[in-house]
Amino acid sequence: MDRNRISRRKALSLLGGTALAAAMPGGVARAQGAPLRFGIQTTIWGAVAIIAEAEKTFEKAGGNVEVVKFGSGAQARDAMIAGHIDVVSIGAPPFLLGVEKVDLVAIGISCYAGGTLALVASKKSGIKSVPDLKGKKIASQLATATDNGFQNKIMPAFGINKGDYEVINTKFAEHVSAMAGGAVDAFAGVEPFPSIAEVEGLGTIITDYSKYDIVPVILATNQKVLASREADLVKFMRGWVMAADIYRKDPKKAAGIVGNFFRGRGQKINDEVYRLAMSRMDVSTGYRPEVKQYMTDLAGLLVKQKRLSKMPNIDRALDQRILKKLA
Repeated sequence: MDRNRISRRKALSLLGGTALAAAMPGGVARAQGAPLRFGIQTTIWGAVAIIAEAEKTFEKAGGNVEVVKFGSGAQARDAMIAGHIDVVSIGAPPFLLGVEKVDLVAIGISCYAGGTLALVASKKSGIKSVPDLKGKKIASQLATATDNGFQNKIMPAFGINKGDYEVINTKFAEHVSAMAGGAVDAFAGVEPFPSIAEVEGLGTIITDYSKYDIVPVILATNQKVLASREADLVKFMRGWVMAADIYRKDPKKAAGIVGNFFRGRGQKINDEVYRLAMSRMDVSTGYRPEVKQYMTDLAGLLVKQKRLSKMPNIDRALDQRILKKLA
């Protein structure tokens, strides 16, 4: 198979079935003026997009954006590969894999999320610290930035090797129930799920990722969309910055919006949980000085693991033209 193309059947498999496919048009390039389809993951990492949609900040910036929701960044990336969305918010590992597959390119940063990721142990497990995870069953959603930081940064920092513990591939939204039901002893999760476990008395956060991983979450498109719809992407980013300002300057309002969104999806959690979870995320839009080295090191690891065939051009992948137009 040509690496720059993907069959519709394969896309449906990656995206989770025919129900999602029915909700999406074919993967053809959309013309100037058509909605930019923006894929997000429905965790706290999607908070700014949730606020943007609720407060219509994309429209206020003159943009035409349709938000499409996924359970993880990897699923959103696969939709990008299939040509079903134009912009995606994803963690660094799936972004780099997308750079190779479909020439993904960053247009800015969604957030720095190291504080929103955590290793959470069941209160029944007796686990008090990271070294106690040896020999335990740990839920983690594979092929995500969360799992990458857990297995490739935190565990090695404590001298714990793969094989010293058992990873159970589990979706983020199922982490708390898996731990509460005794299927796993701990999980490597993303907010709001660590805070849910903590507030409900089911688990204890033994460490977050901030000391080990800045976890940049990337706003990305592909080179074709960047070349053909630059003006639309500038409007998109202006709307994004408006929503990020609400997130930073009015945390009570932001938590209420995000709480209402998740309650609408069946998660009956009070706003204080979301305010706590959201306080752990930095929604800066620009590239920190250390981002280039971070991406270079991660790409080297992915090449070593044979998940990438070669080192990507990091300078090209971290495009700055949209951000410069916001100045």
